[in-house]
Amino acid sequence: MKGNEKIAFTAEAVAFMRARENSDKFSKYFVSPKIEHKFKLVSRFIPAYLDKISHKRVVLSNDIDRFIKTYEPEQIIELACGYSTRGLVFTQRDPKLVYVETDFSSVISRKRKILREIETSEGINLSKNHHLVAVDAINSDLYDSLHGLINKKKRTLIVAETLTSYLNSAEHDFLVGNIEHLLERVEEGAYLSHEGMKMLPGLFGKLLLFYRNKVAKTRSYRHFDDAQGIKDYFLNRGFVGVKTSESQVTSNIIYLAKRK
Repeated sequence: MKGNEKIAFTAEAVAFMRARENSDKFSKYFVSPKIEHKFKLVSRFIPAYLDKISHKRVVLSNDIDRFIKTYEPEQIIELACGYSTRGLVFTQRDPKLVYVETDFSSVISRKRKILREIETSEGINLSKNHHLVAVDAINSDLYDSLHGLINKKKRTLIVAETLTSYLNSAEHDFLVGNIEHLLERVEEGAYLSHEGMKMLPGLFGKLLLFYRNKVAKTRSYRHFDDAQGIKDYFLNRGFVGVKTSESQVTSNIIYLAKRK
């Protein structure tokens, strides 16, 4: 994937949005003073627009959480986890759940440090089933990288939130092949992700996309035109069922593709 292992601006931006929406009590720990200052400056000029973007981003995460609950996984692998607090929240709620987070080594290193800070500040014990692993999902073999943490008999869900929007067509196909390779080695498994259907609206939306594409060098890509395109793609690749749900709030189609 184009880019490097620098901690992405978007990872901290999403943490800021989640903290701003009070979606959980942990996201605030992942917001650096520098990012907080930038967004407070931006919010002075476009407060309503920033509120709208923050709300949409949090709603997307909540939509994905609902899909996770309907599948009732026994172990979850989250790809390109960034500063998502899902693994922490879910394993605090259910310590028996195996939760494996993956991302670039720079992100994982800082996330481990912040989780230790949260453990002390919040007076909680991190679950022994909550794992953070440095893996590039489109360059490394997922199964070879994670097999020591995976129980083949547990119902397994692979989650990719926002990752695919950064991938061109070839990278996306490689990722799905990587996911297939892992899911073929468990007794029951599925893949959960989403497809953005519309660009950010208005002038500020165009400016944010310009920043993302040109400055941060993380260009946006689309892979499907509609829900039927999603279903056709995964069914043609040997998945046995695809459930989709379109969100008008976030302009995304959430999809759950079952492999077995």
